[in-house]
Amino acid sequence: MLRETGSSRRFRLGSSMRVEDLPIPEQVKRVLLTNGIAELYPPQEEAFRKTGVLEGRNLLMASPTASGKTLVAEVCALKHIVESGGKVLYMTPLKALASEKYARFKSYEEVKRADGSHVRVTISTGDYDSDDPWLGRYDLIVSTYEKFDSLLRHGAPWVGDLTLLVVDEVHYLGHGDRGPTLEVVLTRFRRVNPRGQIIALSATVRNVEELAEWLEADHVSTDWRPVRLREGVYLDGAVRFSDGTVVEVEDCGDPISSLVHDTVVKGAQALVFTSTRRSSVSLARRLLKTVDKLLDKRARRVLEKASTRIMDEADRTRLGERLAKLLKHGVAFH
Repeated sequence: MLRETGSSRRFRLGSSMRVEDLPIPEQVKRVLLTNGIAELYPPQEEAFRKTGVLEGRNLLMASPTASGKTLVAEVCALKHIVESGGKVLYMTPLKALASEKYARFKSYEEVKRADGSHVRVTISTGDYDSDDPWLGRYDLIVSTYEKFDSLLRHGAPWVGDLTLLVVDEVHYLGHGDRGPTLEVVLTRFRRVNPRGQIIALSATVRNVEELAEWLEADHVSTDWRPVRLREGVYLDGAVRFSDGTVVEVEDCGDPISSLVHDTVVKGAQALVFTSTRRSSVSLARRLLKTVDKLLDKRARRVLEKASTRIMDEADRTRLGERLAKLLKHGVAFH
């Protein structure tokens, strides 16, 4: 059975939506399938079924980490570029995050535009004193908030050609130091590109309806996550979960080391929050021995490559060098 919503959205009804059901270019579907993406997560399905994002409507997507927000933006970006020769800018708050997205988006350079040429992807995060005219040659540009702010202030002529702006971590609007810059960027973009589409992504934004109204956007707001979240308290060598279950944990000297060891032994990842950056670095160094002895040869090879990549790409600061060294042993800090 098919359901039609609007003039161009047709989707198969069922327990889950498949990539093949999306009204997007076939070559984009093939790339997604090649990357192992066949079925969509519920938040992605809601975005494509219940909003006008594929028809150019603005969208605010608020859902937990790893729920698939970026994929929604990627699909829309490729649709812009392939179908109508559009130009897309993907904006992040951090250089490290921009580099991560750039590495991911490079895989889309195998996709062809309507004129037969391949999609061109680039990144620009530095030099705030130039309008960077060379960026006009690219279809998908990754930058930071501050870099795009600089490009707008310098009147980069190609900015007027942007058909889609993706704003990652849009909750930074509420930050005292970064918020004003991001607000100005969004306001200027809407003035320069009144018909341009905006897709804003966040895992933590609270005032979803208020922000969506300001952006004149449809919105998806959900707490769905691919891994079930369970709450528990660690006490006397065991975790007591809210559902009544109790899990014994091997003693590794202190509660945090014990919990991290238990998590990694089970083949999962552990994320530990601390109050300051300094304490996060200190804790990461303390957990090194706990995690290192659990790594197999394959994991060590992967971590060695990741460490080398950080040393090659990141600014050679003392903090960056510490991160690279720790990463070899399966531990990192942020």
